[in-house]
Amino acid sequence: MFIAGLTGNYGMGKSAVLSMFRELGAVTIDADWVVQQLLREKQVHKKIKTFFGTGVFDKKGNLDKSKIAQRIFRNKSLRLKLEDLLHPLVFERIDDFFIKTKNVNKVFIVEAPLIFERGYESRFDQMITVFTKETTAINRLSILGILPKDVIERLKCQLPIKEKIKKSDFVIDNSMNPEKTKKQVTAVYKELLKEAKAKNLILEGRVERAAKILGKPFSIEGTVIKGAGRGEKLLHTPTANISFKGYSTKEGVYAVSVSLNNKNTYNGVANIGKNPTFGASELSLEVHIFNFSGNLLGKKLKVHFIKHIRDEKKFPNVKMLEVQIKKDIKRAKEILG
Repeated sequence: MFIAGLTGNYGMGKSAVLSMFRELGAVTIDADWVVQQLLREKQVHKKIKTFFGTGVFDKKGNLDKSKIAQRIFRNKSLRLKLEDLLHPLVFERIDDFFIKTKNVNKVFIVEAPLIFERGYESRFDQMITVFTKETTAINRLSILGILPKDVIERLKCQLPIKEKIKKSDFVIDNSMNPEKTKKQVTAVYKELLKEAKAKNLILEGRVERAAKILGKPFSIEGTVIKGAGRGEKLLHTPTANISFKGYSTKEGVYAVSVSLNNKNTYNGVANIGKNPTFGASELSLEVHIFNFSGNLLGKKLKVHFIKHIRDEKKFPNVKMLEVQIKKDIKRAKEILG
């Protein structure tokens, strides 16, 4: 399953762009719609009353969203409390949808305004930001009767759009006419389809095929952490243990290249898996870097997966694993040249 996040700031056209993706065939989810459903639930009403009191409800007990908006955009503490209440529930509902869906080969796009602000970007395979100039957003919303001061107030509560653009994989300029926006959306969607196809191959361990589609190897970036120390002490092969987020490829051994701080690149061999020979259960990524010596603890490494060598397996004893590792190193060197 391939899931992209779609974001942007107030009045910049996220919903219009989401509709364009839906017309092209993507399965789309609007987080704001999920919020509206949650705001009708009695359990959520009870929590809201603890933050805002009963003054934000009408005589029939219905939530007055305009009163909520007036208060949260002037009171950061209240806004964060409401976000802390609603956001986990929103993603719980979205996750339930993904669990139940059968369209696993589709591209899924989730539109939400505060993905970067709340640190949710790691939930997505790719991030898309829709942008316009703030003046354009203000002018468009004023046509709908929304006062410029109210727009500015809301924009101040969001990460500057320039920062969102820097953090994104794709950007869509929605400051022009709909036809030009649609052209950009179509181009991005074609790339997402490629990424989705490549992800399926990566999950199967077919990293060579995926690289041909993407035009580059699948990579995992992370920080070197302290491991169990088995590589050098027991197996006589020092390894860097890498902590990472996001999805990985099929468990097994791979010929890889490794970038250190996005500068120097070395060849190596990597194992991604659960170390069954040692009875471990947590997924880990360990890399042995050829012709390298030095302390990598705390360093940023980017591991590029070039070719699958073998699946991970449990060996009867450490000695047999050590022998196999030597074979893996030899094979990786043959592949990498």
